[in-house]
Amino acid sequence: MKNKSESFKIGFLFLDEIHHINHFISVAAELAKNHEVSILTYKNPDPYLFKCINRFQPTALKIEELSTSPFRALTDKLKDRKLPRKGFWIKKNKKYITDNFDAVVFTDYFQKYLLGTHIKLIKFPHGTPGRAYSYNPAQLDFDFQLLFGEFHHQQFKELNLLGKNPVVVGYPKLDAVKNLKKKNFFKNQKPVVIYNPHFDSELSSWNKFGLEILAYFYNQDKYNLIFAPHLHLFQELKGGENKEQIPKRFLDAPHIHIDLGSAASTDMQLVNAADLYLGDVSSQVYEFIINPRPCLFLNTNGIDYKEDINYRFWQSGLVIDRIKDLDSDLSQAFLSFDEYRPVQEKLNLENYFVQEGSTPSIRAAQSIIKFLNS
Repeated sequence: MKNKSESFKIGFLFLDEIHHINHFISVAAELAKNHEVSILTYKNPDPYLFKCINRFQPTALKIEELSTSPFRALTDKLKDRKLPRKGFWIKKNKKYITDNFDAVVFTDYFQKYLLGTHIKLIKFPHGTPGRAYSYNPAQLDFDFQLLFGEFHHQQFKELNLLGKNPVVVGYPKLDAVKNLKKKNFFKNQKPVVIYNPHFDSELSSWNKFGLEILAYFYNQDKYNLIFAPHLHLFQELKGGENKEQIPKRFLDAPHIHIDLGSAASTDMQLVNAADLYLGDVSSQVYEFIINPRPCLFLNTNGIDYKEDINYRFWQSGLVIDRIKDLDSDLSQAFLSFDEYRPVQEKLNLENYFVQEGSTPSIRAAQSIIKFLNS
């Protein structure tokens, strides 16, 4: 055990797409005030990582760009992989990590490569728990679990996924993005709808209704549309959809803004710019309703959802199973919002722990150090 006055060395692994960054960056910056903290990442990471760190200047937070093996780097290049394969990258750098760090923070599930070492493994989610992906048995591999709220904790308890050291701290991402200015994506004052389909073809509304929805908004003049699917939707190895199927007239329309994975799609600028959320099963709706607003959900597969915890977010708005009446359904979603506001407020209280006088990032950092000192 370290003396409480000693500094810990903590590594945050960033081997994913940019939507992971804002979930850990504010906690890393907070820890760096008193401890040696590095973001361990691949060579030439996305510039957005550096942009996010600059929000916290001055900071002692370091970025360490570590290479994968030359052979794996070559095969990654030949296959046009933008990210190294995590297992090979960790195996290449395992000795360096274990020789130099007391703890490593993960926002995804590739911890198995460091199991059995002296390093403490810390798990951060990279989004509000909403579906089965959040409830992975691998949660029990971690020595410390950061949880966002009471619902998160209760679900893990019921599913026997609570490790020995779970701590509820709130939602650190809100600290990471709180000073970003609200952005206006349109030159008019019409209501803005954000359409946010999931990437999984078995769950997403895109395959069934996506182009029809874009066509509806293209051909009407009451609303602006932000089309912001999960950034995996048009990635070859994930959603596998071809973005070329989106007609150019939609891309050029002044009342349609299409964002397939920019920084704005990850830092809440898009959801904060919208007046109504239109989607299927993405848990991003939980970020949207932090500021309660109308929602309209697409039940494309006839799911019996009312008693299914995986569809808890559908409590926060109207649910439809077809779009032939989309115009009236959108109007009804706005008109009926007063019915759903208290539901959204209740979901917020369950989702995100709040405590006056501190922030989620401060609480997370303090909890990590308390754990490491124990």
